[in-house]
Amino acid sequence: MTRMWPSDRATRRLLAPRLAAPREPVDPARIGCRVVRCRAKSLDAGAVAAALEYARFDARQASRHEDLANDVCSPAELAEWERIDQLLAPAPAGTV
Repeated sequence: MTRMWPSDRATRRLLAPRLAAPREPVDPARIGCRVVRCRAKSLDAGAVAAALEYARFDARQASRHEDLANDVCSPAELAEWERIDQLLAPAPAGTV
């Protein structure tokens, strides 16, 4: 009795190996800024101010731990929250 389909070994030989495309290196600061922008999309000025205070508190807590001293993401997030807060400062109350 003959088989209609080729064996698994023949199928493996026919498929070309897939090569991964080169990726650009990960930039934690860029990721942190992107995360902040996504969170701040629907926030008003009061919520942004609260998020800024939370980010400042988080930065103070992180400065007390050695393992978080080299973290690039947290200072970038704090800077982005401060930038967004400055953008919303002259806006009327309730502006999203």
